[in-house]
Amino acid sequence: MTSILRKYGFKRKSKQRFNEKVYTKKDYDESYAPTKKVLGWVAIRMTHSISENATKWWDRFYWFEMFNLFLTGPSEMVSMVSTAYEAKTFLDSIKVFRMMPCFGCVVLSMFKSINMVIHRPVFENLTNELRAMWPQGEVSEEEHEIISGALKQLNIIVKGYYWCNNALLISFLSPPYFLTLARYFGHDSPMGLHFLYWLPFDPYQPVYYEITLVLQTWHACVVIYFNVAWDMLFCLFLCHITTQFDLLARRVRRLFYVTVDQQLVRSYPMALVSEEMLRVEGERVRSQGDNYWQTRHHAEITQIVLRHHALIRLTGDVERMFSLALLINFMNSSIIICFCGFCCVLIEEWNEVAYKSFLVTALTQTWLLCWYGQKLIDSSKRLADALYDCGWYNASKKARSAVLIMLHRAQKGIYVTTHGFSVISLASYSTIIKTAWSYFTLLLNFFKDKSANL
Repeated sequence: MTSILRKYGFKRKSKQRFNEKVYTKKDYDESYAPTKKVLGWVAIRMTHSISENATKWWDRFYWFEMFNLFLTGPSEMVSMVSTAYEAKTFLDSIKVFRMMPCFGCVVLSMFKSINMVIHRPVFENLTNELRAMWPQGEVSEEEHEIISGALKQLNIIVKGYYWCNNALLISFLSPPYFLTLARYFGHDSPMGLHFLYWLPFDPYQPVYYEITLVLQTWHACVVIYFNVAWDMLFCLFLCHITTQFDLLARRVRRLFYVTVDQQLVRSYPMALVSEEMLRVEGERVRSQGDNYWQTRHHAEITQIVLRHHALIRLTGDVERMFSLALLINFMNSSIIICFCGFCCVLIEEWNEVAYKSFLVTALTQTWLLCWYGQKLIDSSKRLADALYDCGWYNASKKARSAVLIMLHRAQKGIYVTTHGFSVISLASYSTIIKTAWSYFTLLLNFFKDKSANL
């Protein structure tokens, strides 16, 4: 099992490696390894590390996948319409509810994958700029806690989300194969397909059935991994941006030295920072004149301002690339969660897990996006707090003015939106769950009323 994980890029870092305080660009590159593997499985190359001919073949295979999905979406839509039209009772139309989550995932995966392909140069530039910001060499204890904590969280979340989707695939795709094996061994088992496509032939005829089953399995894998790759990229970018915000806030807190006296109690955070500066740099911190501090502050503030502007710009790139897809994703999530919950409660047997896995995956995916959106908001606020608490009153007038300007900008907050409609945060997750619950209760009451009239 360990060898399989290493083969597909899900290498587990040892505790000793996380305890080291020395970082290189390799640590940054390793955080992208699982996502690159998933992107490779669906023929999307986000970097130009391969030859031009190889890129063309990858692109052709990607558009072949998209051609299949372009056929799959309308086929499912026609099947849902025909099922609803031919249904004589409300119970006969319940099949439509089973098809809705799958159709929603197909549409969402197509939009997300095209979004990644169209914005490939922007994705690559974003990756390279964040890589250039990555710290190298030995870092302080506090910086190590920030970086290692972010990498540990990302490692756990990415792997957990990946295997959660794999569990969904297994639970959703395995029943028809079990039924096929049962018929092969002489049992009277019905034929079943994963999805209800509209097809110009009878898919339950010999040979046609096997081909259709394999094609539907492949379509399901493509849809899931398109969604997984996009979600992983969003989490990766926000993880590294929030890490840089936290490192910048730590740097801001150590910008000015303030003497500990009767007004500044030793237990205050600012006093602890000053004592650490004194311990690291020695008595020369106290003995340096105003010219030294003005030159030092000017150089450090210039670097901090440039880094802050770069992080704001990179967050803007994330906003432009992901916001429209996030809007569609969140609108779709409420519907998917609603219909998955309906299928779990009224359609699926207690020992069946397909739609239960679907529901857990949909809830996890939505929470994941909202949680990283909240982390971005919190990290930008921590930078504003650090600017206010950095001892700016002990600096020169020029340095105080620069800090005041940065503080004014930092207090506005940094966030990603659903194309301007709402801010991605845990509050958004609460809204989605409330909306899905409202749809679910409405649908459930409607079903009970129709059942009572039969």
